[in-house]
Amino acid sequence: MSAPAENPHPTPLTESEVLIRDFLAANPALDAELGPIEVMTDRYTNEEWAAQIAETQKAVLKEVESGERAQKVYEGPSMRNGNEALKELAKTVDHTVLKLEATSAQIDTLCSEARTEDFKSVCVRMNWVQRCFSNLKGSSVVVAAVVGFHEGTQDTYSKLREARACVAAGASELDLVLNHSLLTKHNKPRTPRVIRSHDSAIDSITAANTTANSRSASGEEDIPDYSAIYRELASIRSLCPSPVVIKLILETSQLTPKQILAASHLAAAANLDFIKTSTGFNGPGASLPNVQLMVGASEYLHKTGVSERHMQVKASGGVRSLETAIEMLEAGATRLGTSSGLWIMQQAREKVEQAKSGKVEDRPGATRLYTDDSVAGGY
Repeated sequence: MSAPAENPHPTPLTESEVLIRDFLAANPALDAELGPIEVMTDRYTNEEWAAQIAETQKAVLKEVESGERAQKVYEGPSMRNGNEALKELAKTVDHTVLKLEATSAQIDTLCSEARTEDFKSVCVRMNWVQRCFSNLKGSSVVVAAVVGFHEGTQDTYSKLREARACVAAGASELDLVLNHSLLTKHNKPRTPRVIRSHDSAIDSITAANTTANSRSASGEEDIPDYSAIYRELASIRSLCPSPVVIKLILETSQLTPKQILAASHLAAAANLDFIKTSTGFNGPGASLPNVQLMVGASEYLHKTGVSERHMQVKASGGVRSLETAIEMLEAGATRLGTSSGLWIMQQAREKVEQAKSGKVEDRPGATRLYTDDSVAGGY
């Protein structure tokens, strides 16, 4: 695919897009020198996608609203298992700095911390991938790069260029932002009906789904452009095949439960590895109801053969304490995106020591040893 024709009335570039444009211009070996980029064709018509997605929505929401999803037990790391539990917990963490104003010193510190704690990855913007890759040589920590961050509305060609450049620079994981505006462009203002049950997660999903159903029944809801979403995801998967890990950031704060399930279905059809809750820069981050819903979707989509692999779930945005981390893991998430990884591990070590000594106690006044509150709305 050749570059799109120039728009006579272009939308002003975001700060993220300016950063990417300037970085690629300064590093042509990561872009133009790699050759042309192709965009895949669609597998189904938009109406066929809609019919398939409706089946997924019906099945998964039925399970969630029945309470079956809440009753399932997922094992997070037990704090009574000592050092093994700490190692297991560390390998769920994507240690993250995504501020536009991040400095080389902060990136070096991020890598040093990740190496010391043996986190799963560091997650950074494209311009820091090469530095992180160099810093982490000889360790088990991998480099994850965000693509289309944080808006997700960049055109497919731009996302493909960015994804390819990140992999060429040394990233082995890509955290790709869904163009969620394609799912939400037909949304109408709504006031969810509150339904009370024994489980707050079910209440939240049921209320939003009831409102979505009423809109659909009255003919207010148009079919989103599922085909455009699939083509983008499948093209990036084709350009960056396994073993590159691709995590699709849904931006769940902007989506209804049905839209979360639609995005999950398309991610599974494109054979992606993870679905992820949030960028952390646009509304609330990870929530228990959404993680439960995404885990349910992943299980259903694998069981029914929509996806070749069992997609995993990454909880990100607002994961800043051990309590929240464990809650997300017990709900079925297998990866945590956070800039508070050191603090979470410190809390975990204290828990382990308390368990060893027979003292399991809460310490509400404990000093927070690490925080990154400088990231407005971030991880």
